[in-house]
Amino acid sequence: MPTAEKRLADVRASINEVLTYGQSIQKDGRVLKLADLNALRLLEKQYAQAASTEARSAQRKPRNRVYYGVI
Repeated sequence: MPTAEKRLADVRASINEVLTYGQSIQKDGRVLKLADLNALRLLEKQYAQAASTEARSAQRKPRNRVYYGVI
């Protein structure tokens, strides 16, 4: 499963493609819609938040586990 940082990079690349080439392509009388820019922006916001959460949790130290030997 890709991490949130990878998904965020993919969404940002898709946004860049939409901004560069447009949201739809017309060829041979057919129109193909590539992506909705508003939906991509919403995904970018969600994945940015998830990526920051992952980064913060990776920086935290793990909890100490106490082991009590045989009494």
